[in-house]
Amino acid sequence: CIMCNSVSEMAQIVCGSCRQLLTYLRGARHVQCSCCQTLNLVLEAHQVGQVKCGSCAILLIYPYGASSVRCSCCRFVTEIGAHNIRPPWSEQQGPSHPSTHTVQ
Repeated sequence: CIMCNSVSEMAQIVCGSCRQLLTYLRGARHVQCSCCQTLNLVLEAHQVGQVKCGSCAILLIYPYGASSVRCSCCRFVTEIGAHNIRPPWSEQQGPSHPSTHTVQ
């Protein structure tokens, strides 16, 4: 149905500044908050890591490769240790093998 298709194309993100819940079309790279005008970067699941805040223990999500993340609740800066760093998605998928099929 048309309504189901439009709902499946929508996603949600929490504004990194004011914590307002924002709805946007899937595939968007940035979402501007209508409340505080902050431009939020949209990351896919394979592009983010999770760590608990070193102060208040809330779950924080950060872009892979970041050396630290600031908590949006208590503003504490949590260092990201080597155990939280994951290789790029292309490396996780393994080496790509050339096709053995010959086109004639």
